[in-house]
Amino acid sequence: MALPFAGKHCAIIGATGTIGFSIAKSFASHGAVLSLLGRTAVDARPKLEPLLTPYQPPPDARAHRPSAHRFIAVDARSQAGLKSAFAPDDGSLENSDAIVGPVDILINCAGISQNQLHRSSSYSDIKNVLDTNLTATMLACKYAQIQKRGCIINVSSLMATKPAAGAAAYAAAKAGVIVLEPKLKDRYLKNTPLRRVATADEVADAAVFLASNGYANNCILNLDGGLSAA
Repeated sequence: MALPFAGKHCAIIGATGTIGFSIAKSFASHGAVLSLLGRTAVDARPKLEPLLTPYQPPPDARAHRPSAHRFIAVDARSQAGLKSAFAPDDGSLENSDAIVGPVDILINCAGISQNQLHRSSSYSDIKNVLDTNLTATMLACKYAQIQKRGCIINVSSLMATKPAAGAAAYAAAKAGVIVLEPKLKDRYLKNTPLRRVATADEVADAAVFLASNGYANNCILNLDGGLSAA
């Protein structure tokens, strides 16, 4: 039985985080070849690569696709870093292990959280949250070379529509993605019908669905345990 993403190249930004790597494992198990991007991607490779299903190129694999999974060190907050990883100025593919190249699936899930009141947040704190959660997504969408019939999946947060105290910049950043912590956790769980947050595997399942369903276009898929309907 053919795997749904056999021969497809999937680039994941924020791939070494809990959610990002769960998504990576799921796409690898469905036949995709991965470019895993993140600040610690290269350092994390010895630990994470053995957990991925090895890539097996299909007989009809297209040109300009990696022949194996790759780990690429990129700071999502760096405009220059993202641009050079996706679109080198000279248009070459030299040092290809550090260049993403054309992709069939782009997944943006780089993110950091915030747990302090907005008035107590420094400028650098706010900028760091916005650059990581919002600007990185916008720049990746700008620079990535998406193949015809390819897709982009942006991972946001339920805080984009249900913001909470102490997470103003985070909520604003995640809301921006859509438009293109104990106390907080307890408050959300109390108002969530399922009384829990989504697991990383559940988020990965949703990403696989969005990438494989040809009719799912320009849609927002809420994984909120019923919170938006409560």
